[in-house]
Amino acid sequence: MSIYQETEAPAALLAPQAAVMAQQLVEGVDNPQMRQATVVLAYFRAGYWLRRFSEEPMLGAVVPTDRPTSVNWASVLELLGTPELLNDHRREPGTMGPHLTVLEMAASLALGHPLDLRRAAMQLSGAEWRDVLLRMGSAADFV
Repeated sequence: MSIYQETEAPAALLAPQAAVMAQQLVEGVDNPQMRQATVVLAYFRAGYWLRRFSEEPMLGAVVPTDRPTSVNWASVLELLGTPELLNDHRREPGTMGPHLTVLEMAASLALGHPLDLRRAAMQLSGAEWRDVLLRMGSAADFV
């Protein structure tokens, strides 16, 4: 099943690299919430997390690390427990808030990671908030 059939936004909104990566990372995943959580990451800022996890295999957030086929959500939860490991020193200081928020939201969808929605809503722009909720909403059909 294509990720484009599971989302309501046109595929053209995805950066081509993120679209291909997301497709590869959901193909072998049977759990619908994990599949949708991966799609959430694909659509956030041109697939920032999916690209980062693939470019930095030492984070252990994709398996296998040599040619990723799925997001390792258990490792993502561990990384969220030590956010300093996720700090991207290529970004301006203090700009990781929205990135970490979307990662937490995806982990919440994939594995039930607790999430403070009020804090999350304050971290994201209105458009990003609505976009993430739209993508998460279609996962409710599988609960």
